[in-house]
Amino acid sequence: MPVSLLARMTRRTAPLTSLAGDETVALFPCLGHIAGEGREWQIPVHGEIYSQGHVGLGKRFLLKLLQRAMKAPDDAIQSDLFRARISRFLANDCKGRVLAVRCDGAEPITTKRSRGNGHFFGTLHVPVDSIPSSVGVNAGQAGRIHVEVVRGGSGEPLAAGPAYLLPSHGVSIISDIDDTLKHSHVACKQSLLANTFLREFEPIAGMSELFRSWAKTGAAFHYVSSSPWQLYRHLAAHLAEQGFPDGSYHLRAFRLRDHLIRRILMFRRSGKAGVIRGILRTFPERRFVLVGDSGEIDPEIYGAMARKYPRQVAGIFIRQIAGPRNTPLRYQRAFRGVRCEVVRLFREAQELADLRVE
Repeated sequence: MPVSLLARMTRRTAPLTSLAGDETVALFPCLGHIAGEGREWQIPVHGEIYSQGHVGLGKRFLLKLLQRAMKAPDDAIQSDLFRARISRFLANDCKGRVLAVRCDGAEPITTKRSRGNGHFFGTLHVPVDSIPSSVGVNAGQAGRIHVEVVRGGSGEPLAAGPAYLLPSHGVSIISDIDDTLKHSHVACKQSLLANTFLREFEPIAGMSELFRSWAKTGAAFHYVSSSPWQLYRHLAAHLAEQGFPDGSYHLRAFRLRDHLIRRILMFRRSGKAGVIRGILRTFPERRFVLVGDSGEIDPEIYGAMARKYPRQVAGIFIRQIAGPRNTPLRYQRAFRGVRCEVVRLFREAQELADLRVE
């Protein structure tokens, strides 16, 4: 076959990436599972595309609302920390883009067109026998490979992110982040917003050491939070700095024009149950420990999961936060029908130091 004809065929069949020069693409950590009667790994790909554009009148108005809700002085809004935390919220979401995505051992794919919020999705199919033994998928422990966004036929990498290959059997920790792994004070709108945008994240003592001890036993980790995806890189950097184990992230999609800042607490209440349910359904043979706090509705969500999936939910650990909702009656209702040995309430991480997750 003539070389020129072969080149034209390659260009036609190669996955395409449609990005403008000023657009940024990011990949989020994803979670692969065994499918196809055990012959392949299915890896759901998820990421976002955005560009830093002009901050118009509407966004400036929302910034004023945010400043007023936080009762923040002007110099706080001008700080490098605030600018870094708010930047993704003010960026332009890029709709209708397609991306070429690949990983070792899999044919490149083209993702679905990005949605109105800039998020894109796709699924990689990786033959099981193409995964090298060095990846370390064994004995219930997750392996890790890299997924790349590339510029079509040229193969130039544009972004990369980890994919965790989670075996069908084993133990997983599903953990909240706010007020479970770091102090957020979600019960107070002003404190929540200030801790999110104006202050360095403050870890909860002992939780990273506790999680590392569980990681040594082979547990996998899934960080499920009502925090928006715009904060992903800041949350992931904080957890990494504190020494928390790597894991998949499952946050919430959010756009300023969809939800006024003053309604952010109402927004935070939805979505987590569906994400957790999806993980449990995808891995019906794994056992799960659910870690959260009493500040929002973790007890109610986790209790419902334990009733619906009693064979899978091996433990529920709730960090108690002082407040009017932290009452015995609430826990009695939340964990009605759940075996008492499954639930553990705690205030300090060291209270769980004697527990093994298996």
